[in-house]
Amino acid sequence: MDYKAIFLDVDGTVLTDDLTIAPGSIKILGSLAQRGVLVCVVTARPPAASLFIYDQLGIPQNPIICFNGALILQENRILHEETIATPQVLQILEEVKGYVVRPSLYRHHDWLTEEVDRWVHQEMEITQTTPTQTEFKYLLSADFRPNKILCMGESPEIDALELHLKQMDLPDLNIHKSKPTYLEIMNRRASKSKGIEKVISARQIKREEIIAIGDNFNDLDMLRYAGTSVAMGNAPDEVKNSATFVTDSNNQEGILKALEKLIPL
Repeated sequence: MDYKAIFLDVDGTVLTDDLTIAPGSIKILGSLAQRGVLVCVVTARPPAASLFIYDQLGIPQNPIICFNGALILQENRILHEETIATPQVLQILEEVKGYVVRPSLYRHHDWLTEEVDRWVHQEMEITQTTPTQTEFKYLLSADFRPNKILCMGESPEIDALELHLKQMDLPDLNIHKSKPTYLEIMNRRASKSKGIEKVISARQIKREEIIAIGDNFNDLDMLRYAGTSVAMGNAPDEVKNSATFVTDSNNQEGILKALEKLIPL
């Protein structure tokens, strides 16, 4: 297959557990980009926590898909975005009060929280970004529409909140975990696969000509969408079972081994 694009999740995929990019990943992705293969990150992260990857790979001109498809940027220009309507944000924040979780709102380059607790500190360390602390009621009174709501908490609380929200009548929202302690909420029109579709349609690339690589539940739709999909060795079984094949983990040069198998250099 003459692959024309590679779409990669970030945490648990491009990044090792110590939040660095494995040398083999840098080498092979940079080499493929120089050969004309489109290399694109598809992540739940905000732009500020993702663009350093493009700097290390030498692809600052490439589009980046953030917030699980709710924001697509290219060289800091917004190519596409989806937002959550204010009434729905208010409804979610009201429901969240019944659970021991920390909600955050994300819009473009802004990360907003009402309180900086241990969950926020953890996310600051992971993403190397800093939130703005503010009362949500003032934002929402001005019709602030976030690209994403993130709820962080212990896994039993996140599981219970996810079940509760999915049992409600919320047809306009996409709700899923990006890891056991993170619940992501976006507009229903936002997903990793839809973000990929917008990027490849603009370049006349077919689904059969792309590779998607991921490791978690929020990667499922893009793995099922891509012509060839790769699950990392550290992925849950459900994710592995949805992929074309499984590679080694993010700590064992899984990306390098997968791409060496798929694309002769």
